[in-house]
Amino acid sequence: MDEIPRTATRLRAAVARIDRLLARDVVGSGLTRTDFSVLGALSRADSLRLADLVDRERVHPTMLSRVVGRLVGAGWVTRLPDPDDGRAALLSITDAGTVLYRRLQRERAARIETYLDGLDDEQAGRLAAALPVLEGLADHLTTGGEPPLQAARARAEVGR
Repeated sequence: MDEIPRTATRLRAAVARIDRLLARDVVGSGLTRTDFSVLGALSRADSLRLADLVDRERVHPTMLSRVVGRLVGAGWVTRLPDPDDGRAALLSITDAGTVLYRRLQRERAARIETYLDGLDDEQAGRLAAALPVLEGLADHLTTGGEPPLQAARARAEVGR
């Protein structure tokens, strides 16, 4: 248990450093990190309302509205009236936005793959085994859920 604070500090530092380094690729393209994230969210959905995008991105609506305006102006996103709600608009990624997003994704993936190619089998296995834990941490931080041990205990209690 004494290792938990040290592990948390090291994990936070490593993730922040990786994120910063990968963000350079995005920023070098003229996009902000938020621009890139919005393009990603829209690439995974047919269309989204701004309110749904705010929930996904966890960004203030005013800021996100500016981001969307910039992306629309660049021709990477379209904003069309929502047929179900005349007050709202549906946002979709354009073909040009999809091309840009996929190119940046490929470039980022290639940088990571270059490192992974240099791992020996044991290192690659340890990293692969850690991925579910990291994904669980991401889910936990996104939803504010219970820590894994508490969640497991709660599930066990329900089963009794």
